[in-house]
Amino acid sequence: MDTINRETNENGINKGLNKTSSLEEFYAGSGILVTGATGFVGKGLLEKLIRICPRIAAIFILIRPKTNETIEQRFKKLIDDPIYDDIKAKYPSALSRVYPMKGDASLPDLGLSREDRILLLEKVNILLHAAATVRFNEPLHVAINVNTKGTARVIELWNELRNPISFVHVSTAYSNPNLREIGEKVYTTSLSPSEVIDVCDKLDKTSINLIENRILKTYPNTYTFSKNLAEQIVASKCKDLPVAIVRPSIIGASLEEPCPGWIENISALTGMALLVSKGCVTVIWGSRDARLDIVPVDFVVDTIICTAWHVTLHRGHEVKVYNCTSNAYPFK
Repeated sequence: MDTINRETNENGINKGLNKTSSLEEFYAGSGILVTGATGFVGKGLLEKLIRICPRIAAIFILIRPKTNETIEQRFKKLIDDPIYDDIKAKYPSALSRVYPMKGDASLPDLGLSREDRILLLEKVNILLHAAATVRFNEPLHVAINVNTKGTARVIELWNELRNPISFVHVSTAYSNPNLREIGEKVYTTSLSPSEVIDVCDKLDKTSINLIENRILKTYPNTYTFSKNLAEQIVASKCKDLPVAIVRPSIIGASLEEPCPGWIENISALTGMALLVSKGCVTVIWGSRDARLDIVPVDFVVDTIICTAWHVTLHRGHEVKVYNCTSNAYPFK
């Protein structure tokens, strides 16, 4: 903690919070908290922040410990990824400004220790929230706890920061799958976030499973539903603040950065594309009118980084929404 205090003070972490002349200048001297840094988007986000913003004072990342893996082991695995090789070669001291912290969006107070929470409140200015469970078949109570209540917990931390600059919540373009055209605004559901959270907190798992379909209604899965509720929480709790929501569509391999074709794992769409390229699959069942909306991961990373800056320049009474898709026009 003393090392962090010394380094962030030397970089003037709490000075010049309104600097907006350039992207690099905006991030210079700031403390950033990234949730979901071990995920696909999070890895790309961390890599680019380190690479293009060398004057960032500190980047704090929340890492959830696993049964057979400590946060130190998970952090080592994270930075041992080949995408960080170029940074290690050109900026050998850059990774020393990245500080892993034990945390979990599914736990009260994000599972932070008292000491770590105090440190974040003092040193963080910009919060980028990308942590989420992306499993479509996640039980409703689990998806609500991580994606919806987890976002509320992050907002609580943001509201207590000593010197906040901006907050970006990463959602999904499919948070409103019942609509054919999605505007850059937050849409409500028949049940409010507090009502759904109340149900999940009070009923047992069996009862929740029995009424899950009635709660979801037109939503195809718990992922899209829980992400919509999270958006509503952000919109209601962060009015008049430099806060924004970024909605990416299906996130695919990178176009250029950190290297062309970079992908985290082979699953879902990537797995399908691999099978097609190998000739294992020659026919895919689908709708003739459907459009496959894929956006490269580096586009998403760039949008998140720029949004944190842009929302400070264009503050309004409502939380701003930025759709990050390849087909931002309605079906014919």
